[in-house]
Amino acid sequence: MNTRTRFILPLLSLCAALGAPAMAQTPAAEDAAFAAATVPVPSPPLRLSAHPEIRADVFKLLGYTRGSYTQGNTLIARQVLDSMQSLDDITRTMLPDGRSVLASIDAGTHGAWRAAMLFDPQRKPLALGLVNGHCQAAIGDAAPACLPRTHAVLTVFLPPGAQDEMAAPLLVWARQLPTMLAQAAPEQRQSIAAVEYITTRPGQPGWEPRDVPPGFPGSLLHLLLPNAELNSSSSGGKRIAPAGLADLPMRTQATEAGDAAMPDASITLRSYADFHWVLNTYAKLAKGAQVKGHDDKVVFTGNDTSGRYTVTLREPDKENGVLITVASWRKV
Repeated sequence: MNTRTRFILPLLSLCAALGAPAMAQTPAAEDAAFAAATVPVPSPPLRLSAHPEIRADVFKLLGYTRGSYTQGNTLIARQVLDSMQSLDDITRTMLPDGRSVLASIDAGTHGAWRAAMLFDPQRKPLALGLVNGHCQAAIGDAAPACLPRTHAVLTVFLPPGAQDEMAAPLLVWARQLPTMLAQAAPEQRQSIAAVEYITTRPGQPGWEPRDVPPGFPGSLLHLLLPNAELNSSSSGGKRIAPAGLADLPMRTQATEAGDAAMPDASITLRSYADFHWVLNTYAKLAKGAQVKGHDDKVVFTGNDTSGRYTVTLREPDKENGVLITVASWRKV
């Protein structure tokens, strides 16, 4: 995300937040109109966090940038998806001008962390709102440090070129407390103490050149999708990333099975794109390689000027992305 961040203290009353004529409305009137236009989504088959179209919309808007909102220094899109994972708390608000707000909560926090997407009448995503605590990464055994519930932050993510005022309905949405939070004592009830607007950088790569392990051939760099995040890496028989596992012995499915020599270098990325999109992408990137497997695991095996390589695609489940392992065996 870029550095254009604007804070508003306290939360301002909005004009025409629901697409009505541009005359001043009190927050109470805005809230009542928004609540009247909001209905639960009955028995959907999937959580919003698992819905392919919603996931694609979130990553299209946010990309693979990291930040500290409901968790410290993790993928922002993952934090948003975790904040809309409740199957029982999905709501849709239809605004008079045809726009809509689709929202859910993190049931584990009773909705203290929650997210909503604003769509235009053609269902194009316009903005995304995340109620959060600006949580910082935990140190040692300590719990993550978050702002108190009474001083929550609404972070509004906007695509490049969008005006802050366009996302006004998300400010009204953020004031609608989930049931369990609304029942808290007034002095403990959540309130939005600050609103920040952040322009996203959806095209920013999810990993950096420094993440490529030593000994990984330059001729294979084109096999590393930019729209993916670093999961792990190894080189010379030792793990490099994540940092907590650095210098431990390298392990792969192949070496554990005893049917292949340990690769000289490997890197595993995680993509949240559709598995078949990733598969079709690698069918082009690894053109000429042999392909084996089906369903949730496919292996490409090929050779280039550096030696032999494999690309292994695995999708353990539908919510935690596709693991892409690119391994290299140098020529002897």
